[in-house]
Amino acid sequence: MDLATFLLICLGGFFATYAHYVFALIADRIGLARLDFGKGLSMLLFGESYDGKPPFMLGFLAVHLNGIIFSLIYSSVLAKHLPGSPLEKGLVWGAILFIFSQCIFNVFITKHGLFSLKMHPKAWQTAFFAHAIYGSLVGWLCPII
Repeated sequence: MDLATFLLICLGGFFATYAHYVFALIADRIGLARLDFGKGLSMLLFGESYDGKPPFMLGFLAVHLNGIIFSLIYSSVLAKHLPGSPLEKGLVWGAILFIFSQCIFNVFITKHGLFSLKMHPKAWQTAFFAHAIYGSLVGWLCPII
């Protein structure tokens, strides 16, 4: 992978993560649950390191770093094995990440329960659409190597 391709994938992953993040923050305006991935990840990773609440920017950076890493995994490992157009491949990747987040991460790491049922009854719906946005943008923007 050359530097230009690497940077393009990283930029695509950052942009897709940003769109995913913004949607989750404004989801309450369309009747879904508002999710603040940055705050949650900041509290999870750094909560006990600070007196009170950890800085918001640490969570924001952690979310975007995850998005960039997941876009690199998609582009370099997974996408070439998926059928369909780049958009369809990205949506499949978003669905895989959604299932992982709702069935593994939320159950064992954050303790929010299967499909975030301990948080809000509509939290899983917000997460579904956020991951669909992320996956479609990664599929559209990131080249497959």
